[in-house]
Amino acid sequence: MCKAPRATLPRLSTLELAIMRLKAVIVMILVGSLWASAQSVRIDLEPVIASGLNQPLYLTNAHDRTGRRFVVEQPGRISVMQPGSSTRTTFLDITGRVLSGGERGLLGLAFHPQFASNRRFFVDYTRRPDGATVIAEYHVSTSNPNVAQASETVLLLIPQPYENHNGGMIEFGPDGYLYIGMGDGGSGNDPENRAQNPNELLGKILRIDVDRGAPPPTNPYADGLAGRREIYAIGLRNPWRFSFDRATGQLYVGDVGQNQREEVDIVTAGGNYGWRVFEGTRCTNLGPASCSTPGFLPPITEYDHSTNGRCSITGGYVYRGTQQSLPYGAYVYGDYCSGEIFMLEAGVQSVLIHTTLSITSFGEDESGELYVVGQRGSVFRIKNPDADTGSTRGFGFADHGSFSMRTAGQSNLVLGYARIQASSGASLPAGMAVFGYRQNGILVSEASAPLMPLISSGRIDAVDTAVAITNPNTEAVTLNFYFTDAAGNNFGQGSTILPPNSGVAAFLDQPPFSAPRGSVATFTFTSTLLVSALALRGITNERGDFLMTILPVVDISNSPDSFSLPAPVQTIAQFVDGGGWATEIVLINPLNRAISGSIQAFNPAGQPASVQFAGPYTIPPGGLWRFRTLGTGANVQSGSIRITPSADSPAPSSTAILSFRNNGITVLQTAIAGVASGTAFRLFVENVGTFNSLPGSIQTAIAVANPTSNPASVALELYGSDGATVGLGDPIAIPANGQIAVFLNQIPGFSSLSSSFQGVLRVSSASTVAVSALRAHYNERGDFLISPTLPVSEADLPHSSELLFPHLAIGSGCEMQFVLFSGRATSSSGTIYFFDQNGTPLSLALRQ
Repeated sequence: MCKAPRATLPRLSTLELAIMRLKAVIVMILVGSLWASAQSVRIDLEPVIASGLNQPLYLTNAHDRTGRRFVVEQPGRISVMQPGSSTRTTFLDITGRVLSGGERGLLGLAFHPQFASNRRFFVDYTRRPDGATVIAEYHVSTSNPNVAQASETVLLLIPQPYENHNGGMIEFGPDGYLYIGMGDGGSGNDPENRAQNPNELLGKILRIDVDRGAPPPTNPYADGLAGRREIYAIGLRNPWRFSFDRATGQLYVGDVGQNQREEVDIVTAGGNYGWRVFEGTRCTNLGPASCSTPGFLPPITEYDHSTNGRCSITGGYVYRGTQQSLPYGAYVYGDYCSGEIFMLEAGVQSVLIHTTLSITSFGEDESGELYVVGQRGSVFRIKNPDADTGSTRGFGFADHGSFSMRTAGQSNLVLGYARIQASSGASLPAGMAVFGYRQNGILVSEASAPLMPLISSGRIDAVDTAVAITNPNTEAVTLNFYFTDAAGNNFGQGSTILPPNSGVAAFLDQPPFSAPRGSVATFTFTSTLLVSALALRGITNERGDFLMTILPVVDISNSPDSFSLPAPVQTIAQFVDGGGWATEIVLINPLNRAISGSIQAFNPAGQPASVQFAGPYTIPPGGLWRFRTLGTGANVQSGSIRITPSADSPAPSSTAILSFRNNGITVLQTAIAGVASGTAFRLFVENVGTFNSLPGSIQTAIAVANPTSNPASVALELYGSDGATVGLGDPIAIPANGQIAVFLNQIPGFSSLSSSFQGVLRVSSASTVAVSALRAHYNERGDFLISPTLPVSEADLPHSSELLFPHLAIGSGCEMQFVLFSGRATSSSGTIYFFDQNGTPLSLALRQ
């Protein structure tokens, strides 16, 4: 249910300019490069080769599915290790050709994308006796795949004017071309200004087509008129190590600085990265161009030499492994002099570990796991000491505390569910599961689902909806179901059997439910034993992005006609209309008789808002009422919605589905559930990264509505994951019938939160209020994703012996974050049990 092809919509575009028009909700927080302590990320270094290598400079793999690892030694030798072994045998020895010492030697190794069939690989070395850079091709022996032939073919020969700044990294890009890192030729401060000279190959990233024996026709100077045809990008000082993100294809380059700054660049075709005019973002005043000259591209991050003896960056890799060794999508790199290993995640640098290594390189194996190479003869695998791969997880936290875990990436799709059971005498937690879906390495959609109770009967909006229903019992259950159209007519009656400890997950127009495609209806199910259910609306847009949002499951277990009266007013704390934004209101009748009431909308100041859906409603038995605003007005209006039932009617289940369209193109959708007002709510909140379009940046936004006719004062208390208080926000005044919407770090008192903060926000008031929240997340291409973060009322106690995540989907682009937190004034402890769809315990690699 993580992804399924649905109705195609027009092509999407980025959100940034249009999102900013929603003034009460979206504000960009622009900051510079940040350092933070990696509070929740720990690594260990597991020895692979403890000693014995002769000045190792690089580790890589052949991308041929053999699992072998290859180690490059500076004097001119390449060793090979078989899977699961640290024993080395010689793969290639060209010490007789290599001039080694200082920054010279055998520096790079790259295997052809079709190496498994054509046996071709390539090396970068310094030639005896003149010190020129050689890019040469070799072949593996036809009789022994672990030994290379001695003959070589030279593809490129580049004279070097000095002994240093030889670059040395070579790697094939996702386009099949060979990329070559060349330093500026050496000495200091690039005395001949080679890096900025397009007629020189030094101080560049080069790109060649080894199959055609020529530069690609798409290179920036492919015609040879304005520069050398081999050049891909210019303005590099010494790009010692670079790598391609295996998910996104982006080229990350660690460029070694002069005396003050080290930098990481994302390099693109034709880019000019500044050296020698700039060292990082520092103007060198070396010229020849002025630092005010347009066109220089700044690094994505940098650091100076003022701490711990830092002096020379060693570029690394974006982690895309499956063992949760590091946060998925984080860039890992180091410093040769200080021995520190750094992580860049969501625009924030942190120190993962201090080592005594002279870090010459990082390496990546075929599964995406990372290695560290030390010049004095060792290789280590980066491991996560907190990784846990069992099928159960214990949890425990204090009052106001929280607990979060993420799944690892994997190739095969696994479906299942999770059961959350409290320890003896302990309280059940609140919680949510965040579903994420990636296409080609890009996070294209997220949706947040709350922990669900056990119920015997439920009702769901069936439009573009998938449902997951899990039977946690030790015996089979019969699930009876039917659909009800907008006029209250039932159709599509059926039943299905759920075996013990198993579940079903399908769109409602698929078996076993098989509603007619495009049905505007509700779906009602009744089970012979208690089950747990989840509903998800999903569509696929024109570029194939699967947009999803969680819909409420209305619990009608206590007989569909046994609701108490008078019913409480329901409030949806956020709606948006105009400027491309639209709000779809969906009301579901929980009874088998007609209900009625009225809908009102208020702006943040508490004045009635002019929207098309305001007015009376009547919903037929078991049916639904829906209305979508046009979203065509030039001005954006926002506020809250109030659903007031008639005196003889219960409140319907209410949902506002926010969507955004730009030039007639749908960009996103997310559902905000209506809630009964209360005096105290809690919700899980995050402040991750710099939140300025950098991938991985996450920020929680809250909306608080005042449904009363008197002004309200709202208190905000923030707690860390350990339950300790972080601080009190200034009280927020909300006018009668008014509303506020604000990001967490915009709240006075919370503006200086850690860039890796997770915790619990308590929202309280002496008078009743309604609260909703959104999780805002920038993906790898700078798109802005939003999903609901569901507050819980401290007055609501779980009426269930256990709670479930009725559906989980991991692999094939699907990933999950599981969050548990203290929903009321008590600590919580217990166990999470993971199962596949057949009820078999499911082992997962998770990282806190």
